[in-house]
Amino acid sequence: MTGNDTRKSGYLNQSRHSSSGLAIVIALHGAALAAAFLAKSGVVPAIIEPGPIEVVNIVPSAPPPPAPTDPVEPEVRLPNTPMVSDPIIDVPDYTFDPVDLTRMPEIPTGGTLPTIPEAVPEPIVRDARFASMTNVQPRYPSNLLRQDVEGTCTIRVRIAPSGRVVEARPVDATHPAFCDATERQALRSWRFEPATRDGVPIESWQQHTVVFEIS
Repeated sequence: MTGNDTRKSGYLNQSRHSSSGLAIVIALHGAALAAAFLAKSGVVPAIIEPGPIEVVNIVPSAPPPPAPTDPVEPEVRLPNTPMVSDPIIDVPDYTFDPVDLTRMPEIPTGGTLPTIPEAVPEPIVRDARFASMTNVQPRYPSNLLRQDVEGTCTIRVRIAPSGRVVEARPVDATHPAFCDATERQALRSWRFEPATRDGVPIESWQQHTVVFEIS
């Protein structure tokens, strides 16, 4: 009985501890089967034995040059300029004598007042003008009269102090014949009251325009 009890006790003890170990064995077999299945299907890559390791020497690159910086201007220190205050000017004291306004200033007698020169009046100049009863209109040139040609002549004359025309210069004319007739008439028949300066007859120049019209 005692021996049977010992065997039963060992069997019972073995069965009590074999449940966890059996589970581990089953799990290991399952993992092995799964790995074999995945290897055959290509899901798990085959293990490639590594080759020899190549050693490469990496040379460190040179550090970048420092960034340029703006030159720092040296601080200029100005010399201390002493402050100059305004000079003090001594103003002398002046005493003024009171003025007696009741006394009139004395006017020296026996002296002569300075003479003021009299203003010279401007001379009175009067222009020459035609004298009365003067025949100004020259004779109409016959050839232009037959052609019914009308026009004008402007002439400049020099008048002597006697009132006679001593020179005639044509200025402009519609036809040269008009100026020829006007020049002859001025030298022969034109009379003027001569120009004067302060009433004295003088020589002068005047310009006149004569109109030739067929009436």
